[in-house]
Amino acid sequence: MSRIHRVYIAANRTDLRLTRICVASVRRWYPDIPIFLLKDETTGRFSSREMEAMWNVQLWPTRERSFGWGFIKLEPLFDTERYRYLMLDSDIVFLGRVIDALERFDTDFVVQEETQLPSRVPELYFDAEKIRASFNPALGDAAFTFNTGQYVGTSGVIAREDFSDLVDWSQPRRVRRPEMFNPSDQGVLNYVVLEKLMAGSISVARTPFMKWGEEEMSPFEVASLDGNSPYPYVIHWAGLKKLRLRRMLRADILHHFETAYYSRLAFGRLRHWTRLAQDEIERWYRRAGRLIARAHPS
Repeated sequence: MSRIHRVYIAANRTDLRLTRICVASVRRWYPDIPIFLLKDETTGRFSSREMEAMWNVQLWPTRERSFGWGFIKLEPLFDTERYRYLMLDSDIVFLGRVIDALERFDTDFVVQEETQLPSRVPELYFDAEKIRASFNPALGDAAFTFNTGQYVGTSGVIAREDFSDLVDWSQPRRVRRPEMFNPSDQGVLNYVVLEKLMAGSISVARTPFMKWGEEEMSPFEVASLDGNSPYPYVIHWAGLKKLRLRRMLRADILHHFETAYYSRLAFGRLRHWTRLAQDEIERWYRRAGRLIARAHPS
C-alpha cells in the first residue's frame, strides 16, 4: 500500500455548511489523518476556528486570499516536499473507508474513472481541436478525463511553470485561453496531467470511487454509515447543489453528518438552529439585492 498522508478540503464562504459536513464525514473513519482547509475568500471572509478547534482541522498557509473557481486546489501540487494527498471539494461526503481503497494504488495520481460524452469534453475540460490549431499541434484527443473535485495527488511532480501558458496567477486566478479551457481549475489540470502522463513523467490510476446523481446515490443506507460501513466511496454533489440542504439529493446523508458535526459542540443543537436562521436571512438578503439590481440596472 502507498500511504496518503493528508486530506485537503477546498473551502469558501458559500459552501461553509457543506465544508462542516465533509469534515465530519472524513473524521467518522479517519480520526487522526491531518485535514487541511484550503481557504479561498473570493466570495467573502469566513471563520474556520470552530472546525480547527473541535475537529482537529488545520489551515493551509497562503499569503493570498482570492483564488477563484477551484484554483486554490492547484497550490499543494507545488509544495517542494513530496507527499501524497487526497483533494476534496466541500460538497462531498465519505461513505466509508475511501482512503484505504485509494491506498491500493501506488501511482502519483488516482482519479475518478468516468465515461464522458465527447461532445461535453470541450465544455467541461478543454477543446483539443482548438488547442491543436492554436499552440499545440501534437496534442491528441483526451485519452480520459476526470472530475477534479476528488483525486489523489502527489506534490512536487508538477510545477507552477507547467501552467505558465495556461493560467494567469492573478487574484483571483483566470485561465489564459477561456475559449479553449473550462474557466475553473478542471480543464488546465486535466490538460497538464495528460501531457505529463504521455511524456512518461508521472503515473496515473483510474478507479470509480465517486458516486454522482440520483441513480448512483440511491443504494446507500444511512444506518450502515458507521465504523463498519461497506461503502468505500464518496458522494459528490457537483452541479447538484441547492440553496436549501433539504432539497438536495440524499439530504438524509447530509443531515446525518451535520448532526455528527454539531454533536461535538457545546449547545450544538442551539448553534445549529441559530446558524440555519442566519443562513436563511443571508439568502433572503442576497436575493433582495439581486431583485433590486434587476429593477434598477446601472
